[in-house]
Amino acid sequence: MTSLPTPSDPPDPLTGDDRFYDEQLLIHIIDDEESVRTSCEFLLSSLGLVTQLWASAVTFLAEVDIYSPAVVISDLMLPDMSGQELQAHLNNKKSPIALIALTGNGEISDAVMMLKEGAADYLEKPINSRRLQEALASAQALTCKRAKLYYIRKLYTQLTDKEKQVANELMQGNLNKIIADHLDIAVRTVEVHRSQVMKKMEAQHVSELIQKLALLEL
Repeated sequence: MTSLPTPSDPPDPLTGDDRFYDEQLLIHIIDDEESVRTSCEFLLSSLGLVTQLWASAVTFLAEVDIYSPAVVISDLMLPDMSGQELQAHLNNKKSPIALIALTGNGEISDAVMMLKEGAADYLEKPINSRRLQEALASAQALTCKRAKLYYIRKLYTQLTDKEKQVANELMQGNLNKIIADHLDIAVRTVEVHRSQVMKKMEAQHVSELIQKLALLEL
């Protein structure tokens, strides 16, 4: 049986961070059929997971902070807003939430399309417990990776234009003197900007800064 990740698993320096991983990540279940919501909740509760139930994607979006890491298990054929439309909305807002599509008969092609659009996985009804655990493991890892990326982007936006130039030079492995020559500024000025870059990006070492910047694919 596939086991879910736990906080004891060492975080990947590029895709994981303790602050973005929580064994008790909230699992949102969105389905307009109460029987499906309750049966899914029962399965998840048996795994010791915390759930929240929603009858529509519109209500979910109105009441949930979509910038917090979480997993959504959503039916495709929902009233008001479909599962595909929900995925597109989360994509447009750059939300870290990982969505698992819940499909019925004849909806597999739609689910596959959602995978191409960024969904974590899909499950066919009735839900198989083993497949559920596999999908959750992928979705939990994905939402935490996205949450870290969102946080790093937020840090990066704090940099001034000159600090971004210095950060880019550091990405190239250039020393302060070389950076000063490239940017036509004094070495001391480079040192000041470099210090601010490290502070704002919450990096203890240049190697950590480079790892964070690499995730942004600048």
